Amino acid sequence: MAASYIKKDKEKIIYNGDGELIYYIPEKYFEANAAYPIGSIIECLGIFQYQVLDKSGKVKKTGNFDACTLFQCIPNYITKEKEYSLSNTEPRDYRLLHFKKGDVLIVNVNVPAKTTTIETFMNLLTRGHLPNTIPYNDLYRYVLNNADANDFGFSVSNQVVGFLTSELCRDPKDLSRPFRWTDMKDMTGYKFTSIKNIPKYTSPYTAITSENADESIASAITTNGTTESPLEKVMMN
Repeated sequence: MAASYIKKDKEKIIYNGDGELIYYIPEKYFEANAAYPIGSIIECLGIFQYQVLDKSGKVKKTGNFDACTLFQCIPNYITKEKEYSLSNTEPRDYRLLHFKKGDVLIVNVNVPAKTTTIETFMNLLTRGHLPNTIPYNDLYRYVLNNADANDFGFSVSNQVVGFLTSELCRDPKDLSRPFRWTDMKDMTGYKFTSIKNIPKYTSPYTAITSENADESIASAITTNGTTESPLEKVMMN
């Protein structure tokens, strides 16, 4: 049964509450072309958090918007928040899309399949820009659902997708450790990292042969916590 604060009008989803509904879109989405304006319309990847507020501005509900593809909406107005933490997430910059009664939450529920949407999603994932509100044990499903929503199939087993996500999610207290090495009591307690940063946590040799030369050389020298590594002697001589 649909929530009381939304209604469907043909192919549109309309906000029907008395207060406001707010989409919290990470600013990184706009930088990575995963969210952008088209006149009064905002097109964005549907993986973010939202809040429903009553008439007095009190939060009635916080939830996850889990549409693993791009969709369009027409907010009433837009504001920005800097270094904001939502539901105990890591502070980040957001654009807040505000909707009032009668505003269009989804322009058309029939979203066309596009392979470019898969590229957009994978860029966000591998750069570490997705919000960590996705439970760790469900993250691989988002990769598969994004592909399925856009009529695409990866020619690899699901385990390969699991290998990727398990390396991107790190222990927030020690980024050299994958999240899977922690007690995993909180399935959203991980920290995303860019795929480009992973080599520096692997080994001195892997670090120095990766594409981020300056940072990787520094990591190669200090990896494994030794006062002087064999690679340090090479670089200093």
